[in-house]
Amino acid sequence: MSKIYPLIICGGNGTRLWPISRTQSPKQFQKVGGPESNTFFQAAVLRHKEDGFADPVIITSVRHRKTIHEQLDEIGVNAQVILEPMGRNTGPAVLAAAMMLQEQDPEAVVLVVPADHVIRGDLNTTIRAMLPAAEDGYIITYGIKPRFAETGFGYIVDDGPIVAHQGLRLVERFVEKPPARKARQLVESDIAYWASGISMFSVKTILEEYSKFEPETVDAVRKSYEKAEKRDEGLLLNAICFSQAANNPTESAVFEKTDRISLAPLDVDWSDVGSWSAMYGISDTDHQGNVLQGDVIAVETSNSMVRSFGRLVTLVGMKDVIVIDTPDALLVTQVGHCQSVKKVAEFLKEEKRLEAEQHVGKEQEDGLVRMVSSDKVDLSQTKLMPAQTLNVTGSATREMIVVRGAVTAGEGDNAKLVKEGERLSLANVTKLANKTGKPVEILFLNVVAPAAVADDKVLTLKNYA
Repeated sequence: MSKIYPLIICGGNGTRLWPISRTQSPKQFQKVGGPESNTFFQAAVLRHKEDGFADPVIITSVRHRKTIHEQLDEIGVNAQVILEPMGRNTGPAVLAAAMMLQEQDPEAVVLVVPADHVIRGDLNTTIRAMLPAAEDGYIITYGIKPRFAETGFGYIVDDGPIVAHQGLRLVERFVEKPPARKARQLVESDIAYWASGISMFSVKTILEEYSKFEPETVDAVRKSYEKAEKRDEGLLLNAICFSQAANNPTESAVFEKTDRISLAPLDVDWSDVGSWSAMYGISDTDHQGNVLQGDVIAVETSNSMVRSFGRLVTLVGMKDVIVIDTPDALLVTQVGHCQSVKKVAEFLKEEKRLEAEQHVGKEQEDGLVRMVSSDKVDLSQTKLMPAQTLNVTGSATREMIVVRGAVTAGEGDNAKLVKEGERLSLANVTKLANKTGKPVEILFLNVVAPAAVADDKVLTLKNYA
């Protein structure tokens, strides 16, 4: 019998869960509950650590490579990692994983799993029961019986049983995020299911079907895979080729067109946690209906959620509120207004506020802590421990200032020792090394002239990938 390979797709930015979710630290990498809980991503990985499942395949943005490995190490799980140079939706991501697995195991079956959902109940029994259908060439989508008429979800309409495989259903049609009246009709029909985002198929089947409907995308992804760079952090797909793939989800590219599509109902509690109200709904409450996480005191307060990431937060005489306190941003909203939180994130992005992109004062993927960031000024800092090195982005407009200690800038004959209080242009520097026995603290200042902004962004992206 074929092995089932969980494919964890870590895409999206989850603006509706701002301020814990930012563009550079999205929802899937945040903790589901309190400080001791796993993250959404870790929960998705651990969900399928059972008999019948192989080690997972993770596909994510190159910018999240460090976070992926840190979180995998925390839960002691081995995985193969594919790094995307840019987002092209779920379709190209699934294709790249299928091509890699086909080389390793031509009979492999892939289980596509979103990294940011919460699922409670026996999911794997139904998944394993559908393995023979996947081996027979079916593409299986998993549906959840709807509890209410949700306009933000996609729906799958049941078209009757498939006799050859018990529990498997035909699909009449897909309905993507219907208006309220249509959503109510679908729920009342008793033959519609929420689309869970989970699907399963053999690598052979998905490659055959994708080639029928989007051969240009298959060709682009294959070239990107063949020219991929093997790194310690994972397989980095070729950016030029990958950018030529159509930016489509698997559902519209294949599922809605193929005659191999099928539906398997799931009997589990499921949430895509698309708002703070949804987060409150999946959390355990106290006797007053409160969810209190972190250093929180609530007096005469009910049906509220409070999450603190550091300092003490107190509430007195409140009801039906959500308070999320992070080190650099505070959110206060009523339960019924949580879907509008994304408007705050969008406003911050339009205003080019750093709080939309990352957690200010927290170390980012490049090892730096951003203090100020805009189109024209970027001020950041870092600390290098003894024997530690750091690859930096060189630019004629960027310089560093050594605040404490001494650091070696550059390599070989071009190396220069920069001491405390000294500054150095980073125009020709790509590597810093602490060759002393004490920590080194460094400030980085980048002041970009208007005409140089575009070129500097390109340089930064090239270095980053």
